[in-house]
Amino acid sequence: MTPAPGTAAPDAAPGPLPRSVHAWYGSGAVATGVFNTVPGLLLLIYLTDTLAVSPAVAGLVVLAPKLVDLVVSPYIGVWSDRTRSSWGPRRPWMLGGALTLPVLFAAMFAGPPLQGNGAAVYVAAVFVAAALASSVFQVPHAAMPGEVTADYHERSAFTAWRTVFVGLALLAGGALAPVLRSVPADEVTGYRLMGAVMAAVVLVSMLGAVAGTRRAPRTVFPHRTGGMGAQLRTALGHRHFRVLFPANLLMAAASGTMVAGVPYVTANVMGEPAYTSVLMVCVLVPLMAAAPLWRRFSVRVDKRRAAACAAVVFSLGGLGLLFIPSGGVPAAVASAVLVGIGLSGTMLLPWSMLADCLAATGDGRRQGGVLSGVWTAGEALAQSVGTGLLSLSLALSGYAESGAGEAVRQSEGALRGMLVGSSLVPAAVMLACLVPLAFYRLTEAEAAR
Repeated sequence: MTPAPGTAAPDAAPGPLPRSVHAWYGSGAVATGVFNTVPGLLLLIYLTDTLAVSPAVAGLVVLAPKLVDLVVSPYIGVWSDRTRSSWGPRRPWMLGGALTLPVLFAAMFAGPPLQGNGAAVYVAAVFVAAALASSVFQVPHAAMPGEVTADYHERSAFTAWRTVFVGLALLAGGALAPVLRSVPADEVTGYRLMGAVMAAVVLVSMLGAVAGTRRAPRTVFPHRTGGMGAQLRTALGHRHFRVLFPANLLMAAASGTMVAGVPYVTANVMGEPAYTSVLMVCVLVPLMAAAPLWRRFSVRVDKRRAAACAAVVFSLGGLGLLFIPSGGVPAAVASAVLVGIGLSGTMLLPWSMLADCLAATGDGRRQGGVLSGVWTAGEALAQSVGTGLLSLSLALSGYAESGAGEAVRQSEGALRGMLVGSSLVPAAVMLACLVPLAFYRLTEAEAAR
């Protein structure tokens, strides 16, 4: 990662990049999607129902690594901005993440035979290291679309591919991971099997993104000489990023709350844990199918309005989940489809808008790593806050934790708490994103200026 001699590359490709670059870039989202989805879906219930960790402590375990990540990710962005390499500034860091995250991911679900607080300490320590390894990959990965193309709508093409691959990651993490977990009769062995298989998926997708983006332009900017404080002030002073960032935080928190609640609702409210995979498929197939439709819609009405529409669709689906006790599986499936369609837009469009912000720094200096570092750390923290909102709902409603193999009958209050926490809460949080979105002004015409 030492500075490489040579002249500066152009700011971005002069024409559209090959679709293979779009696709290979998007494939990297499988790794970050699996890393966000599997812990979001299974880590909380793994802690409370297999390792006998109380819901309050389990919520802290899920949240604490993201607090550390929030501090470190902007530094990763700065270091990535300053990197000079024949591979470009981003790909060496992506390779570093690819070689470390899979090992740590598997270790998170393959710990020593501990229960209670001892298990919580082990999982938290490994989760912190895994979150940092994920950021080493994701921060530079997120910065690339704003640097390799100057086309406002081609950035949406990058994020459309990313959304499709995130859908595949969610399908692997949300549908395949629960199935793998249930293959062995022993729960602990099941989690270890699931962790190993998902780690292999993460490794392949990360290495594919590193190798497949080698044809992307390798942009070089002048060094920034200011310290972290000055760079963060400059980044957060970006008037478009300043309103987009909180909107995305609310979207990520809403999706994190809902994803974490799925296994609780299927096991306790619907009475069948196998429905977790069914509902995740009902969310993820529409999510992938709707991605190109949201991209086309954003061309017609602009990205901000399309993102607002997607948030409303997600919230309608979330509210529909409240009627599972009376509507049963049909109501759950219909609501999950709406959630998937809305989630597709709330994943695709903010990332495309982020790429526009990265390209609109205005001073010719590389700032993408700083912005993407703040963005990815904030998004990861928001998803953990979403999981924390669910764990708070469980704790307040009297949810009873259990060890592996133990069957606990939950009270009516606990059932209501997990249903409200998995439906009404994420719907309300998602609708709140419409407030900051109303102040976002980086349209295609503004970007051209």
